[in-house]
Amino acid sequence: MLMKKITIAIIAIVVMGLVAYFGLTLNKPTQTTINSEPIKIGVIVYPGFAPFFIADEKGYFEKEGVNAKIVLISDPNQAIPLLESNEVQLLFSSADFTTIIADAGVDAKEIFASDIGYGSDGLLVKNDVNNISDLKGKTIYLGMGYPSHFLFRYLTKQAGLKNDDVTLIDMGADQVGAAFVARQIDYGMSWEPWLSQASERKDGKLLFSSKDEPGIITDTFVVRTDTLNSRNEDVKAVVKAWFDSIKFINSNPDEANSIMAKNLGLSVEDFEAQASTIKFLTYQENLDKFNKEKPLNLYSLTDKVIEIYSEDGIIQSKPDVNKLIDPSILKELY
Repeated sequence: MLMKKITIAIIAIVVMGLVAYFGLTLNKPTQTTINSEPIKIGVIVYPGFAPFFIADEKGYFEKEGVNAKIVLISDPNQAIPLLESNEVQLLFSSADFTTIIADAGVDAKEIFASDIGYGSDGLLVKNDVNNISDLKGKTIYLGMGYPSHFLFRYLTKQAGLKNDDVTLIDMGADQVGAAFVARQIDYGMSWEPWLSQASERKDGKLLFSSKDEPGIITDTFVVRTDTLNSRNEDVKAVVKAWFDSIKFINSNPDEANSIMAKNLGLSVEDFEAQASTIKFLTYQENLDKFNKEKPLNLYSLTDKVIEIYSEDGIIQSKPDVNKLIDPSILKELY
């Protein structure tokens, strides 16, 4: 009788142990397996896109459970072909460049904003011009299809100038700045360090910069739509790693600048000078950028871009803004 009781007790203990074990096993969260195929992120040498290097060096990609690789694109003209051929799945962009990507036939969505211009682009003029309206009849040099082009045409529309009131000549921003300081041209859109050097020309000045209306120039990232659909959690993890990096920048600016400068091949001084003309956007500021009720949101900005770039022949089609912008990743992030 005693042996029978002992046997029953042993069986009961074993059964309870098995129940406990399998119960814990069934309730234990499934371990996420990191995809062996990396998501490739295309960036150019520009401070606004450099936080991804912090995500790489500080292990934020690994922390968020994603295999990601940064591809530094030396020639911006190769950016769209790389996205189209799936050599990169995420790509740097801006409110205006996204429309050019769509016009090229690449199916991609804008999913978060990296930074806004805060003096990054500006209008250099002779001293005979005191406001935008004074540019009527002038010849303006700028990079056609670049953010400075959009900014200039945005300003002229606000001032009531018509398209044929000014003549636009295509010229790279660095060339514009150098030619202006050398007094070879009198009016043009450029960027730093040329904006700061405008005073070297006694009869010239900086009339307007993106610092005067922060948010007009908004840099972003796009993702291929097929990648967004097939690797949604990985894309979400990449964006989380980005915001991990923004937090690190805000709390450790010196170390952050050193990391970003090194990876862009710049001195810390040069990097900090360039970075002073932009402002990185926080998660909450991103939500505002993707909110149609907020001023200078991506939807209204992109509508303006489509209007201007269609008129100037930069794009041939008029894409649906709601199909270019996808706020779902941001909304589901936290």
